[in-house]
Amino acid sequence: MTTRSQREFLKVQLLETQRLKEMAGGHPLMSVAFAEREEELNQKLSELPYGHKEARTVLFFHGEPVQGSMGIDAGFAGRVLEPFQNMVMADYADRWHGVVGSRGRRTGETQSRLLLTGLPRGSFGLELTRAENDELFEAGQLSDTLAHVTRLVEAAARSDEDFAAELDATAPRVIQNLRAFLEVISKGKAGLRLETGDFRCAISPLQANEAFQRVAGTLTNEEIVEETGIFKGVLLDSWKFDFVTDANHSVGGKIDENLSEEQVVALNREFFNERCKAALLKTTVLFKNGRVRTTYQLKGLSELEKKSESQ
Repeated sequence: MTTRSQREFLKVQLLETQRLKEMAGGHPLMSVAFAEREEELNQKLSELPYGHKEARTVLFFHGEPVQGSMGIDAGFAGRVLEPFQNMVMADYADRWHGVVGSRGRRTGETQSRLLLTGLPRGSFGLELTRAENDELFEAGQLSDTLAHVTRLVEAAARSDEDFAAELDATAPRVIQNLRAFLEVISKGKAGLRLETGDFRCAISPLQANEAFQRVAGTLTNEEIVEETGIFKGVLLDSWKFDFVTDANHSVGGKIDENLSEEQVVALNREFFNERCKAALLKTTVLFKNGRVRTTYQLKGLSELEKKSESQ
């Protein structure tokens, strides 16, 4: 049960307790018991602050693949879980490890692996929870990723502008998996309620189809470009670089995931604050509403060719 669902459950219990306390009136035993229960429920509610995130998410489905609260089509469930897990892994790698390529193994896959831990009723739900490991901070990091994925699905269903705005902090590979996730739901003529901590989005089968069309209409183009300018260095913690071109344009972004930390340190040492040539992967995302988003990934740096001296 997510934090939001727990809070709603406790509120229902609190209202019922308050109603029973009023009915008990001044009964010497019943009124005291209900008052104690009311205090207990208020205490539990106070321990569930709003805006809470957690490394758990629940996908509730309704529509054609679902038979009430009894079951869900096994083929649909299998098809929908894979792109959702891939979307979470891609976002986690980009958000916390700073790198995510367009294909291949993602950094941090083990830390962002989800387990199917429950089948909640209420339509039909699939509860996914973080696989346990010994890393101290990763539960909080995965919680942030799941909250972002929930907001991303909601934005895709709401409008072109909301979707474009939410993608400002989203890697292209996340978009690819979001499209695959929504395609399964759309083709299955299903609706979805996605809950993560205090975050919830609910979309009907019609909205799911509109969201899929919106994401499918988002075009991504990748090309390698070269720029000359001043290299301003790399932040190893975030795996981000800064580069100022000869035209005085600031270009920043992530480092190629194939570069090792030793290679990046060497680039910092050799080219920091020096004029050089940068090889960049330029990714252009064109949204249905005409908005364009461009990101860069640093592939490498090289010295400029020296001009021959005049005789």
